[in-house]
Amino acid sequence: MRCILYSLLTISLFVITPARLKAADDKQTPPPAKIGFRQLVTFKPAAVQQGDKRKIQLHASYTLDNTHSVFFDQPGIKMTFAEPKPKAAPRRGRGSAGTPFAFDIEVPKDQAARVYECRVATDQAVSSVTHLLVTPYPVIEEEEKKDNNTFDTAQEITVPSTVCGIVEKSEDMDCFKFKGKKGQQITLEVYAQRVTEAIHTMQTSNVYLMDSILTLYGPQKQIIAQNDNFIKSDSLISFKLPADGEYVFEIRDTRYVGSGKYAYCIEVSDGPYATHTMPLAVQKGKETEVALEGYALQGHTKASFSAKETKETGWAKRTFNTPAGKTNAVWTLISEHPQAVAADTNTSMKTAFPLTFPMGVSGQITEAEQTQFFSFKAKKGQYYSFQLMSNRIDLPLDCVMEVLDSKGKANRVFVNGGANVEADDGLQMKDVDFHFLAPADGEYYVTLRDLHDRGGDRFAYHLTAELSGPDFQVGGEYYYAQIAPGTNMMWFARVKRLNGFDGPIELNIEGLPKGVTFEPVTLPSGVNDCGLILKAGKDAPINASLVKISGKAKVKGPDGKEQEIVRAGRITCEIQSRGGGQARWPINTSIVGVTKPLDILEVTATPSEIVLKPGESAEIKVKVKRSEAYKDPIVLATAFEYFRSKFGQQLPPGVTLSKKSKTRLAGETLEGTLIIEASKKATPVKRFPFAAMARVGITFSITTNYASNVIYLTITDEDAKDKLAKK
Repeated sequence: MRCILYSLLTISLFVITPARLKAADDKQTPPPAKIGFRQLVTFKPAAVQQGDKRKIQLHASYTLDNTHSVFFDQPGIKMTFAEPKPKAAPRRGRGSAGTPFAFDIEVPKDQAARVYECRVATDQAVSSVTHLLVTPYPVIEEEEKKDNNTFDTAQEITVPSTVCGIVEKSEDMDCFKFKGKKGQQITLEVYAQRVTEAIHTMQTSNVYLMDSILTLYGPQKQIIAQNDNFIKSDSLISFKLPADGEYVFEIRDTRYVGSGKYAYCIEVSDGPYATHTMPLAVQKGKETEVALEGYALQGHTKASFSAKETKETGWAKRTFNTPAGKTNAVWTLISEHPQAVAADTNTSMKTAFPLTFPMGVSGQITEAEQTQFFSFKAKKGQYYSFQLMSNRIDLPLDCVMEVLDSKGKANRVFVNGGANVEADDGLQMKDVDFHFLAPADGEYYVTLRDLHDRGGDRFAYHLTAELSGPDFQVGGEYYYAQIAPGTNMMWFARVKRLNGFDGPIELNIEGLPKGVTFEPVTLPSGVNDCGLILKAGKDAPINASLVKISGKAKVKGPDGKEQEIVRAGRITCEIQSRGGGQARWPINTSIVGVTKPLDILEVTATPSEIVLKPGESAEIKVKVKRSEAYKDPIVLATAFEYFRSKFGQQLPPGVTLSKKSKTRLAGETLEGTLIIEASKKATPVKRFPFAAMARVGITFSITTNYASNVIYLTITDEDAKDKLAKK
C-alpha cells in the first residue's frame, strides 16, 4: 500500500446547478477579454460549525457571478451562490482580499471536523483553491469597526467557540477575552496558514503566509503563555488557569505585518485535546488500545481504535471518546499490513527493532540528538521501500534516514529517482519516501533521526516497510482547465521512473465533466513527459467536475510475477512568489469546467500526422481564431515555460522546437509556424500525441493554455520509416 497523503483524501464533490444557466452557444453578450481562472481568496468567516446553516462570504479577485457548482475535497458540505444581482470584481492590489460574494452553506452534523479544500465553477471560468475549517464549536466573528487591539478593548467570547477574524493591516493585534476558572485547562488552536496556504495571490510585499504568534494574558494582564509555531506556522496554547478571572488572548503576525487576506480561526475549548495516538495505526479487521498524547486529558489517556468494520484503508482524521469528553480529530491509519510499536530503546545496532515485510511501525523520537535503528534481512537485487509519515500528519519531525550494512557503512538509497547516501525530503514534503536496492545478501539497518536533532513528546512517526520493485511517480501541471465547447485545452504530465522501470505507462483522467474527452496517451520506454489534451464537444453543456489523474503500468512484483500498478498523480497549484514569479504548492484537487466562449475560439494545426527520422525536421502551420474582445498577443509553444523554468513538456527526448519558429501572433496576425527538429539521438516513438499550444497572458505570471487539434508524431530510423508511416 502506498500511503501518500495527497491521495489520502478521497476526492468527492457536491454540485449545485441552478435552474437557469445561459446556453454555451449564447452569443448575445461578447465574452470579456483575458479570461483566466477565478482567484479565490478567503472565506469570511473562515470556519463553519458542524450542523450549521448560514450565509458566508467568499472573497475573490475576479467575479464569481453565475457560479453553478461548488466542490469540496470530501462529500457532505452544500454551498450555493446567493448574490441577488451581478457584482463586478475588479482586480485589486496584493494586500486586498478581493470582492466578497455571498453563498448559502450547510454543513451536516456528522461532517468531520477538519480543513476542507474548496473550488468553484462559473459559466465563464473555474477557480483556484481556498480552504474552509469545519469546527465542532459555535463560530464567533471578530466585530467589524471596533477596536480590539488591546487588553482593555478585547472582544468578549464564550468557551467553547471558534473565533474568526483577520489581521488586516501592519501592526494589527486582535484581542479576545473570556471568563476562566482556577484549574480549568484552556486550549487555543490557531488555523491561519492552514486556511490560506494555497491562495494564489497570498503574497503581500515580500511576505507570503501569515506566521501567527499567540499570547495568553492572566487577570493581572501578565503574560502566562505564548506560542509561535506548533503545526506548520500555526500556534497552539494549552494552559491550566491559575485563578478565577478574566483572561485575554492576543493573535498577531510575528513580523507585525498584516493583510486583508490574513484570515484566521482560533478554536477555544476546555475539552481533551490530542496531538496523536500511539500507535498511529491499526491493521484492517483488528482493534487495539491506543495511548492518547495531548492536553486536558484529565488522566484519561487510553482509548480504543477499531478497524473491525472498516472497508476503507488509509490515513484519515478520527476523534476518540474518553471519560473527559470527545477529543479533537487526529490523523490515524488503517493499514492492510501488520502493525507494531517500537519503544525508544532501539538506539543502536545492537538494540535495533527487527522489521519484516510488509509491516508498519509507530515510534517516537523522545530525546534530542536521538537516532533510532531498525534491522532487516535483505537479499541481493531486491528492492525495499520505506515510507515515513510525520510532518504530513501535523507532527514536527523533519526526518533523515540512512541504510547501513552490518559494518555500519552507509549504502545508496533512491529518493525521487535519484541516488543518495542519506534520504531526506521527499517530493514536495519533509517526510521521507525512499527505495533501497540490496547490493548483497545480509543484515542491514535503517536509521532514523530528526534533521535538527530535536526530540520530544510530539516527535512521533509511522514507518511503512514493504518489498518493492519497478515503480514510478506521476506529477505535472493539471491544476485547472476551462474549455469552451468545440475547443481543446492543454495539461502536462511528467513521470519519474523508479527502481530501473522503463516500461510503458498509460496516463488516465477520471471523472471528466459532460462533453469532455481526453486524448489517450501512453509513455513508451525512454519518454517521461507528455501533454494531456482535453477536448470539449461542440454540444458540451456548461458544467464542471473534479477529476483524478493517474498512471497505470505492468511491472514485475517482488515474487517475479507481472502485476498492474496504478499511481495517483500528485497535484500542485500555482502560487505567486516574490517578484511576481511562479511557485507550486501541494493540494488535493484538479478541476475541469466547460464554459462560455473564451479568448481564443479555435486553434488548428496542420499537418496532423508527422513522421521523422533522426536529423529531420517538420513545419507545423498554426492558425488561431480570436474572440472579438481579445486583442493582445498570443504566444505559440510546445512547452509550458515561465522564464527559465519548464513546468511542462510534451515532445519526446531529442525533439525540440526550433528557434526559427514564428511563435508570436500580434495585431492582425492569426497564423504562426512551429518547426520541430529531431536530433540524431531522438527517442523513437510511434504516433505519440501532442498539440500546438496557444498561450494567452492574463497577468504577469498567469496564462491560459489553449491547444490545437491532436498531432501524432512518429520518430523512427531509416529502415523502419516507411513501414511505420504506412500504419
